Amino acid sequence: MLLLQRVWPACLLKGGNGLLELPLGAALFGMKPMTFYRTFSTKQPCPKLGHVRRFLRDHGTALAMAARRLGGPAASGRVFLLCEAVRHTRHLTRAQGSQLVYFHQLLTLEHVSDPDRIECGLFAQINLASDFVDECCLLSEKLGSLLRQIAEHDPTSDVLCQTSQEFPQVA
Repeated sequence: MLLLQRVWPACLLKGGNGLLELPLGAALFGMKPMTFYRTFSTKQPCPKLGHVRRFLRDHGTALAMAARRLGGPAASGRVFLLCEAVRHTRHLTRAQGSQLVYFHQLLTLEHVSDPDRIECGLFAQINLASDFVDECCLLSEKLGSLLRQIAEHDPTSDVLCQTSQEFPQVA
């Protein structure tokens, strides 16, 4: 259950129920509500969201930089939008899961062979002997691990079904 409250200046929360009590005659004295809304939720965030938040906190900047070099500024912007969306949600949505899959495909160079996509041209500009390649490999392994964790917490999730299905198995 999600409750939105309009917050009035000089109003106190009364009791433990989280409801606002307006001062008597608030409207008569010209008190106007602020546009700030508080949200109260009785549900706990899903466990897979915690994994995603932790991953983006630890690797979000590196993911954005890699996405910029492999997919252009639009891909980098998508990383920042995902980080912001995950910060303000209570459950990992299907669209957010699809974004994670897209970033994994970007890091694993899934669309590099298609000359009609931006990834092809951007990949041609990368020096394969640079440290960037190693960083992308490590980041793709960590992101693949995150996708597996998401699938473990939600067996009905189609996150793993959308990926390339070629996760390396460690012997």
